[in-house]
Amino acid sequence: MVHTVQSSFFTHGRSYSQHKYLAGGLYQVIVNTEDGESYEYEVEADTFAEATKMAEDLANDLMADITYIEVYNEAHL
Repeated sequence: MVHTVQSSFFTHGRSYSQHKYLAGGLYQVIVNTEDGESYEYEVEADTFAEATKMAEDLANDLMADITYIEVYNEAHL
């Protein structure tokens, strides 16, 4: 069973005229549980390490047995 949760955690950001540039990078986070479920989030972070920390915090909030966490930079998807 797959549970999709679309959340954005923007700490800061600003659109510039035609560039539509965000101050941080967008990362897709997928938390996979031992029950075969997965939860998807979108977070904004300045670094991959910061996005990973946010992913770990989201996984801990689920109160489920976590198998693994995936973090992808959306600029490279």
